[in-house]
Amino acid sequence: MLKRIISIVLILALITLPVISMASSLTEQKNNLQQNINDAKDKQNEVKEQIKDTRSELDKLNDEITEKEYEVEQITAELNNLNEEISKLSEELKEAEEHYEEQYDLLGKRIAAQHKKGTASYLDVLLNSKSLTDFISRYHIIEKIAELDTKLLNDIEDQQREIQDNKKELEKKQSQVADKQKQLENERVALTNRKMSKDKYMSQLSAEEQQLQREIDNFNKELKAVENQLAEEARKAAAEANGYVYSGGQLEWPVPVYSRISSYFGYRGSAATGGVGTANHNGYDIAAPHNSKIVSAEAGQVMKVIRACSHDYPKTYATKCNCGGGYGNYLMINHGGLVTLYGHCASISVNVGDKVYRGQEIAKVGSCGWSTGNHLHFSVINSKGVYVNPGDYVGK
Repeated sequence: MLKRIISIVLILALITLPVISMASSLTEQKNNLQQNINDAKDKQNEVKEQIKDTRSELDKLNDEITEKEYEVEQITAELNNLNEEISKLSEELKEAEEHYEEQYDLLGKRIAAQHKKGTASYLDVLLNSKSLTDFISRYHIIEKIAELDTKLLNDIEDQQREIQDNKKELEKKQSQVADKQKQLENERVALTNRKMSKDKYMSQLSAEEQQLQREIDNFNKELKAVENQLAEEARKAAAEANGYVYSGGQLEWPVPVYSRISSYFGYRGSAATGGVGTANHNGYDIAAPHNSKIVSAEAGQVMKVIRACSHDYPKTYATKCNCGGGYGNYLMINHGGLVTLYGHCASISVNVGDKVYRGQEIAKVGSCGWSTGNHLHFSVINSKGVYVNPGDYVGK
């Protein structure tokens, strides 16, 4: 009789363990795929931020280019005005030179004429005066003519010098403005080259974002396939649960000592955990002191135990570890139609195949795996292999 009982137990174990092992493997595969999706989304968000920053830089560069083009336009207009002024002064200088030559020529002719008449010409004019008054008058006229000739030539020379000085000053300014125009044009070209480089970088970022989206889509397809397999294995596990059948009702709160829910079920964004942990949270995080007692939420059979992590301390993004797919040390219990998962344990006191009763101590609270502090990650998986909200089962 004893041999027969042992044989039945062995047969049941051989039937049940592959199902349990397969379900555990699929669950871990699902967790890894979900993490891949979260990592890809985080990377995609980083790329989107880079695109946003790059677009902002491009807008700024466009503004700078527009401003630089305006400066180039203004300096070019100033240079054109200077060219016109220099051209105008050149004409004035040319006219002054012609006027000077003309007056100088007239003076020369007058002097030549006087020379032909002899040096006594002016003296004759004076000696032919009819009276002293006439003499004085003629003397003043001769003196005035000489003064006017001298003054005319001096004025023309002064005008020439002034025009030449103005022209030199304008030519100096013209050179400075031309240098400034060249500098501004070089700056405009440099800004345009920077913009072209940013445009190219933007195209690369856009391509990277699209590639990440394709990866996410592929991961989601794989995840869907795994979930379908997991649902089938959960259905089989529920059918072969060694007499355990979850028929409804509230589950036992898994951390009986003082504890609180630090993170609820559902989307929370990776920023909520400082980049450590998943963005789409598939359970409750229950904060409690280190080594607090963890109990089984319902009677069942231990289907998986992972003791793979010695990193029992709070993590940052830089120090996070991937032990146990992120759960660190964890275990899973099949309650017949319902599976519970207990993650980030400091230690585990049961083994695969053990039958446990409701409220039995099974582990201690820790901070193994991707964890920012001491807590229990508690998940509930239904008979279809789908993570469901623990709040629907524990009443919190």
